Amino acid sequence: MQPINKLEQRKINKETQSKTLLSMSIFIFLMSIGEGLTAPAIPLYGDLLGSSYKQLGFLMTGYSIAFTFMTVTAGRISDKIGRKYLLLLSIILSVIASAGYYYSNLPSTLLIFRTLEGMSRGILWPIAETIVADNTNYDDRGKAIGRFTAAYGAGVTVGTLSGGYIMQFIDLTAVFPFYPILSIIALIIVMAGVTEMKTESNMHTIDTDSINSNAFIEEIKKIWPMCYVGFAYSGFLYSIWGLLSKVADIFGVSLWGIGIIFSLFWVMRLITVLTTDKIAMIIGRKKLLIIGLGCSTLATGIFLIANNFEFLIFAAIWGGIGTGIILPVNITLISDSASEAYRGFSLGFSEFCMGIGMIIQTALSGILGELGGANYTYLFTFIVTLIAIPIALIFIQETEKS
Repeated sequence: MQPINKLEQRKINKETQSKTLLSMSIFIFLMSIGEGLTAPAIPLYGDLLGSSYKQLGFLMTGYSIAFTFMTVTAGRISDKIGRKYLLLLSIILSVIASAGYYYSNLPSTLLIFRTLEGMSRGILWPIAETIVADNTNYDDRGKAIGRFTAAYGAGVTVGTLSGGYIMQFIDLTAVFPFYPILSIIALIIVMAGVTEMKTESNMHTIDTDSINSNAFIEEIKKIWPMCYVGFAYSGFLYSIWGLLSKVADIFGVSLWGIGIIFSLFWVMRLITVLTTDKIAMIIGRKKLLIIGLGCSTLATGIFLIANNFEFLIFAAIWGGIGTGIILPVNITLISDSASEAYRGFSLGFSEFCMGIGMIIQTALSGILGELGGANYTYLFTFIVTLIAIPIALIFIQETEKS
C-alpha cells in the first residue's frame, strides 16, 4: 500500500502546484492591469501638478530606491519564514499606494505613494518569482515562468490601452480608482489559491548568524552576469514606464496615442514571452537572451533619434520584443543556477540589481532629458544595454539539466 500512498501524494502535490501557478498568473494579471492603467498617467499627472522634467525622473527614482531596498531583504526573509505572507503584505501596500494616487494634490504626495508602490513591488517580484520556481522543476520551469510573465504582459496591455482611452475621453485621474479594487481582488485570490511548496530553504529555520558569508558570495558568483542583464533590462523598462509618456507628449502625441504606444510595446512583449520557451529549447537560453538584448539595444537607439509618433511606435515594438525575451529567460537562468536553499536570496539579489538599474538609469534619464532635450533621455540606457551583450556572450553559462 505504501507505493500507492506515495503515488497519491504526488498527484495531490501536482494538483496543488497547478492551482498555485494558475492563481499566481491570475493575481499578476490583475495587478498589472492596475499598473498599466496608472503608470503612463503618473508622469502626466505629475506634470499637471507642476513637476519639472527632472522631478518626473525622480518620481521613478523614488519608486526604484524603495524597490531596491526591499528586494534582497524580502527574498532572504522568505527563505526563512515562507513566501505567502510576504506576498500578501506586498499586495496590501499596493492597495494603499494606488488609493493614494487619486488623492494626491502635490508632487511631493505623489512621490510618497509612488515610493510606497516601489516597496510593494520590491517585495512582490522576488517572492512571486520564487513561488513559481518552487512549484516547478527543470523541465517545466521555463514554461511556467513564461506563462507568469505573459500574464503580466497581458494585464499591462489591457491596462495601458484602457488607460489611454480613459485619459483621452474621460479624465486623466479617472484611471486611478480601478487599481486598488483590482489589488483587493488579487489579494483574495492569493489567500485562497496559493499554497507554498516545502523546499530545502523553508523546511527548517535558518540561523542567519551562523551562515557562512562565503555561501552568499558563491551564489553571487554564479549569477552576476544575469544580474547585470537585469540591471540593463530594468533601467530600460522603467525609463519607458517613467518618462516615455512625457517624451511622447513633447513630440505632440495625443493621450490616446500614448496609450497605443504603450499597448503595442506590451502586445509585442506578450507575443514574444509566449514563444520564448519553445525557441529556447531549439537554440538555447543563452543565445536567445543575447537576441533579446540586441532587440532592446536597437529600441533604445531608435528612441535616441525619434521625433514623431511613427518612430516611437517602431521603438516600442522592438523594445517589447527585447524585454519579452530578456525577463523570462534571465529569471529561468538564475533559477537554474541558484542553489535551492538560496533561491530566494538569488532571485532577491537579482531584483536588487534591477532596482539599482532603475535608480541610476531613471534618474540620469530625467537629468539628460532636461539638460539635452527629449532625445537624450535614453542615451545612458542605450550604452548600458549595449554593454550587456558582450557580458552575456562571454560570462553566462547554461546549467546542464540535472
